[in-house]
Order: sequence, then C-alpha cells, then structure tokens
Amino acid sequence: MKFKRFNESIIKFKEAKMVKAYCVKCKKKGQDMKNPEVVQTARGGYMAKGACKSCGCNMCAMMSKDNAEKAIKEGAKKAF
Repeated sequence: MKFKRFNESIIKFKEAKMVKAYCVKCKKKGQDMKNPEVVQTARGGYMAKGACKSCGCNMCAMMSKDNAEKAIKEGAKKAF
C-alpha cells in the first residue's frame, strides 16, 4: 500500500505541471487542462487549447514561446 500511495503522489505531481488556465464556466483560476494542445496564432504568439478537467468546457491560455516549449516538453500536444 505504501507503494500505491507513492505512485499516486507522482501522478498528482505530473498533473500539477500541466497547462493551467481560467475556466469561464467554473469561474476558477488555475484549472488544469485536459488534453492541452499548443497552437500558434496568426500574429506569431502561442496559445494552449484544451478542456477543463472538472466541467469539460473549452479553455484557452495565451503564453510566451518559452512557456509553450516548456508545456510541450511536459506533455502538451504540438499543433503547429
């Protein structure tokens, strides 16, 4: 059982590193995105798109190039 608790803490640590954004439906800041995907805007900026883990509505978050590359390394899908 100690091993199972250890694995759960690792999973929670990995989820905490995912992309976070504001959910308009839940009205909560810092909600984790489910299936985040990093896209490039028409002006050359970067944006993460995904779904809220608690309510399932669509979310997006603008980010810098450094943060976009970091999110891709942590498991977000690259869509550009």
